[in-house]
Amino acid sequence: MDISYIDFAKQFIGDYWPYVTGVVVPAVATAVLTYVRRPKSTARDTGPYFSEAELLTPPLVRPAYSDRMAYVLAEMSDLAYYRFEGQGGFIEDAVQVALEQNLTEHQDIREFLDKFSTDLMSGRRLSLGAFQNILENSAFSLVGVIDVRETQGFVCKRTSADEPPYLVLAFRGTEKKISDWLTDLRCVPTVEGKTKVHTGFLDAFTKNVDAEGRTVEEVVRNILGGSDAKDEHGNPLPLFITGHSLGGALALLATKLVASDVTGACYTFGAPRIGNYELFRFIKTPVYRVVNSSDIVPRVPPGAVMLLLTHAAKGASWLTGFVPPVSSLFGKLEELLDKLNGYRHYGDMRYLTDVAEGRFDTVRLLPNPPTIDRIMWMWRHIGISVLVPVKSHGMSIYRKKLASIAIDRNRVRGG
Repeated sequence: MDISYIDFAKQFIGDYWPYVTGVVVPAVATAVLTYVRRPKSTARDTGPYFSEAELLTPPLVRPAYSDRMAYVLAEMSDLAYYRFEGQGGFIEDAVQVALEQNLTEHQDIREFLDKFSTDLMSGRRLSLGAFQNILENSAFSLVGVIDVRETQGFVCKRTSADEPPYLVLAFRGTEKKISDWLTDLRCVPTVEGKTKVHTGFLDAFTKNVDAEGRTVEEVVRNILGGSDAKDEHGNPLPLFITGHSLGGALALLATKLVASDVTGACYTFGAPRIGNYELFRFIKTPVYRVVNSSDIVPRVPPGAVMLLLTHAAKGASWLTGFVPPVSSLFGKLEELLDKLNGYRHYGDMRYLTDVAEGRFDTVRLLPNPPTIDRIMWMWRHIGISVLVPVKSHGMSIYRKKLASIAIDRNRVRGG
């Protein structure tokens, strides 16, 4: 073969190969797919349009995400930590702590009593009346409180004369109580059909009872069914459900079990996963889950990574089949991991970016950033300090960031 033809072919390929790969190949592939997916003469008739008359009246008033509402509910979520139970609950907690510490030394007892008296005399978190005053000073009135064993919360109503009224249902998050930590740790899910739900959260909401034998679910239903929770025509007021950490998990359960289709929304802050996709199947109320930077709590219990670990344990069991004791160990690990598998988040995420110390004016609100970005940002924070993901969970940080965002964005235009 004449060498000139070879040179010409090389030059042609070098000059036109980008065009072939970038234009010709995609065009041919598109043409083939178009032909394969062409309408067939045997295709089924689609039938009449708009045949389901009851579906032609969609709701037009469901609230979208609001910077101002996120700020209000962040304040409410933090206020839920206020010990409105009064001195009785405070003293009971103090007695429990004293017994747990088994105080015997004179100096230890004195230090404990000094701290207790300081907290007692400060008047913080001791009075339901003081709690009501905080709400009333911002044009909210207390409608009812929830106090069922380790689960506390409240319902209040917006009472400003020049604004339409609405309700807020807020749940308290995890406190420094063993009972709260045990609730968080009971993560082997309760399974009902295809539904999986965190056992600790479910029991706290539907099984634990107060002195009158009422569950949290029953207390919430009673409060929301009262006249104070309705307008002058007897219609339910718009309802916004919220909570931080454990409180966020309870807020999502309340949305599922009590308010799955209401005018309002659920906002959670730093909330963990509570169940699988099937659990959320019939929720119509908008759910917005706010996550601060590298906050560790929204990453537990593990989600999709648990599926990978389950398959890894299964593979290890198969690979070590020639050593029965080892294979059996991996088999048991697979069973345990499979029980924890299925946890997923639900809701429209709003991500609060990281800021330098005290520079809350630089925070940005990102809707649903890609998972890979969030993983990279988290590992960058861990590289700085392993404590950053823990510190990022504090409700005070959420409050400051959301206040800064609401002020900044509403300066430009209402939101």
